[in-house]
Amino acid sequence: MTLNRIPPKFLADVMLGSLSRWLRLFGFDTLYRNDFKDRELIKISLQEDRVLLTRDRVLARCKILKKVLLITAEDLKGQIKEVLLSIDHITDFLQLPPRCPVCNGPTINIDKTEVIASVPDYIAISNDEFIKCSICQKIYWYGTHKQNIDQTKLNILKSLKMVQE
Repeated sequence: MTLNRIPPKFLADVMLGSLSRWLRLFGFDTLYRNDFKDRELIKISLQEDRVLLTRDRVLARCKILKKVLLITAEDLKGQIKEVLLSIDHITDFLQLPPRCPVCNGPTINIDKTEVIASVPDYIAISNDEFIKCSICQKIYWYGTHKQNIDQTKLNILKSLKMVQE
């Protein structure tokens, strides 16, 4: 299946929690709850024009679903690759702003002075850039985990020949 909406919105079934977090880190609006029933997934997918990501072959064959992608890879990187390969017309996956990996909310850059009282002292001293989820208000900063995430994203995109070596 090739998707042609830029950027697509996703809905992940119960078996794809890790994938949903990574798609959010890539910047994709990805709904996920581990208690969604098949009926709810179908309804949300249709009402919100979301691509349903599922490992359930029966659900994937549901005739009323307009957008569904059966995820066949067992490993997380393979699953990410399957989703990215299904997307048309996004030129730079590395430029999409990340979404909150916890709640899927959009993130916004926030001034250090606004968060200094909310983060540990050593974080406030050693970091100048912060982002905040506009929904759950979780604060994120750029540390080694950000470098690891960015490197993983880059490695996946390189393996798909979506970025230059």
